[in-house]
Amino acid sequence: MDPLLLDAPLTPASETNGMFSQIRPPPSDPLYEAMARYSADQRPYKCDLGVGVFRDADGRSPVLAAVRAAEEELAHSEQTKAYFPLAGNPQFLDLLKALLFPGDAVRTAVIQSAGGTGALRLAFELIKLAKCDSTVHLGEPSWPSHSGLAAAVGLAIRPYPYLDRRSGAVDFDAMLAAARSCAVNDVFLLHGPCHNPSGIDLEPQQRDALLNLIARRGAVPIIDVAYWGLGDGIGPDLARLSEDVALVEQAFVAVSCSKAFGLYRERTGALFAFTRPGDERSAVQGNLEVLSRHLVSGAPAHGAAVVAKILNDEKLTQVWMSEMSDMRARIASIRTRLEGLSGHAPQLSGVSQGRGLFSLLPVSPSQVQYLSSEHAIHLPASGRINLTGLKPGDPERLAEALHAVSS
Repeated sequence: MDPLLLDAPLTPASETNGMFSQIRPPPSDPLYEAMARYSADQRPYKCDLGVGVFRDADGRSPVLAAVRAAEEELAHSEQTKAYFPLAGNPQFLDLLKALLFPGDAVRTAVIQSAGGTGALRLAFELIKLAKCDSTVHLGEPSWPSHSGLAAAVGLAIRPYPYLDRRSGAVDFDAMLAAARSCAVNDVFLLHGPCHNPSGIDLEPQQRDALLNLIARRGAVPIIDVAYWGLGDGIGPDLARLSEDVALVEQAFVAVSCSKAFGLYRERTGALFAFTRPGDERSAVQGNLEVLSRHLVSGAPAHGAAVVAKILNDEKLTQVWMSEMSDMRARIASIRTRLEGLSGHAPQLSGVSQGRGLFSLLPVSPSQVQYLSSEHAIHLPASGRINLTGLKPGDPERLAEALHAVSS
């Protein structure tokens, strides 16, 4: 050892500004706050309307039968845990591309990701790498991680109102104004089917007009597709997505398999980047692989193998589609039941107009706290509810609680 180091005076750690001294506790996450309140609640009739996982009538988030069968097959047939290529599981990517975007391979770069969140992060990383000084135009309310992911890579965010909270309808004029303000290479974030948190989607003609305007401005849409199959069904939802990307020259589509396959904690997703003809596709593909290598090295393998097994087996595909149909039917029945209770609780008016897991109730944070403390109904401060968190009897109890909170 260098003797000079032995003679160097030591400064007690307590007298220095240590590495972590300037790190402050982060803001609390409203969703996980609601989870914590629910977990701590000892009342047997408590109701969890927070986390966005599909739940059955018994309050469980079950493993789909198609997933269970695929996992059993994999347990017997899988021969290795060796690494996949940087892009991910080739079979998973090919099958997912064929399902979502048949016939569009020429201009499509694709990479497996750690869920939809990982796909969005890769998209934002690539946008930052492009050095186009892009601004992300983000409709509010939205999934909170949208702004967090963009900010994490240093992209500027320009919010605009997506929803008119008084009417509960899309503020399409505000969306068009936001699109008109786009500079070349700005990014316009759109939701796929089943908007989170409101459940209120654009009409097809609105979506066409908006995407055409974005294309004319030279901006690039990012479409976050997390709830596909829970809107009008797998076929219609994905057909709409193909129509969207056909309207623009360049686009990102971040796809999650969490909801469609119930693979929440397996972190299974993919990012599709649609490029212009020429050499762009290969350059984008290569850079996405390098970015993924630096972030996670490789996306988790198990969920992708399960999805590939299901999509590559006609029988399992039919089982999966049937299960998705049952999920949609449960969601629709809850929406209808809540709408029927809106005479007693006006906050439920219009719930039947939405699609997917979520609806956004017009309640204040203090009213959310009241619902939690007095009625054991737990939801985040935004008022977003997961409809499938309602078990038999809960819709009536929710309506009664909403009536009480507004009295």
